[in-house]
Amino acid sequence: MSELIEKLVRMKTPSQSKSYFIGVERGKIWAEDEGDYLEIRKWIDFGGSDYLNISLPDNEETHYHVMKAETDIEWEHFVRGWIDGVKETGRK
Repeated sequence: MSELIEKLVRMKTPSQSKSYFIGVERGKIWAEDEGDYLEIRKWIDFGGSDYLNISLPDNEETHYHVMKAETDIEWEHFVRGWIDGVKETGRK
């Protein structure tokens, strides 16, 4: 886990921005370490807005549930951040 994620997870109060920034960091990590070119392109090209019904790669949903057990984070904002993190990394 990144240092930023660890700091945010320690904050126990619910927050949309906390959920978003944890998602951004996880998206960057996934794009750098696990995603292949085609998967990353799929998320870069994503243009939807229904973040509640998106399925992330299996291991990313697992990471979400592990963090959710440690701190209060929201799926919709986590996913929005995750996609933005992938897009940011994939465009570099």
